Amino acid sequence: MSKVNIPEIFIGDEKLRDFLSQGIKRTEEFLEIESASPYSPLTEITQHLLLAGGKRIRPVLVFLSSQFGKPDINRLAKVAAAIEFIHVATLYHDDVMDEALLRRGVESANAKFGNTNAILAGDFLFSRASAIAAELGPHVVTTLADTLSVLCEGQIREAMGAGTSDPINHYLEVLKQKTGSLIQTSAALGAYLSGADDVVSAALSNYAQNIGLAFQISDDILDLKGDSAKSGKTIGKDLLEGIHTLPVLSALPLDHDGSLKQLLIEVRKNPDLIQTTIDKVTSLGGFEVAALHLESLIDQAMTSLGSVPQGSARDALVQFAEWLIKRNN
Repeated sequence: MSKVNIPEIFIGDEKLRDFLSQGIKRTEEFLEIESASPYSPLTEITQHLLLAGGKRIRPVLVFLSSQFGKPDINRLAKVAAAIEFIHVATLYHDDVMDEALLRRGVESANAKFGNTNAILAGDFLFSRASAIAAELGPHVVTTLADTLSVLCEGQIREAMGAGTSDPINHYLEVLKQKTGSLIQTSAALGAYLSGADDVVSAALSNYAQNIGLAFQISDDILDLKGDSAKSGKTIGKDLLEGIHTLPVLSALPLDHDGSLKQLLIEVRKNPDLIQTTIDKVTSLGGFEVAALHLESLIDQAMTSLGSVPQGSARDALVQFAEWLIKRNN
């Protein structure tokens, strides 16, 4: 079973902490069982990243959002596993497209097993998610199918580029579709399966959408200013791949002498320029602008919680949002 690095934000309520711990444990059991294939080489590939650990952000949101109704831990663990299967499948496919070598501190599936096997393993995980969803009813099936469509649209949007549209608006729309959609679905299905009322469900969905965007912006900042030993990711990977995230996009309009633009071209061929490029983004205020976007999204998430009943679960959601800003991996 994998080692899960759940954020330490639930210590204040023992009952909630125990419920979350049991829920994640049950989810991990489903992940291991449902990802296994009679053909053992496939199992090795599917479980390579799936059981390598992680924060399990999406399952955590499933269980927290269930606290506003009558949670059934078994059904919640199943939907959490289905969501995590979809998430990991998209990572397998992403890493093939990006030619990534490292993920969660271990060799990426494509680097270890080859592109074809990584793609097929991702497809297998999608199929397992579908099978679990079918057990939980038509609403779950439809919700996950719609979410997967949005994820694919976001991936295509990113691959096609901004074109003549505003680069920052394009970036935020990609984030909303690629990252925010599945995180939003995590909260929505957690609330749905527990029978939360419509007002609370909508509030949790809005909260999670903003959290999803904030989480990815935080990730993009850490890609440039994080600690690779803690994150398990290569610092500056986006620069090497020619991917311009919010800090860079925010700095470019202030790049009056074109030096940042030139660095962004040269760094793709010369990794030694990563730190120089990051320093230039910093001097132009790119990270400050990105941090303001992050704080705005957190504020919007907090506002959404105004329609959620007070209690330990809402407190945990608030602390979870605050953790996003402070995290270092």
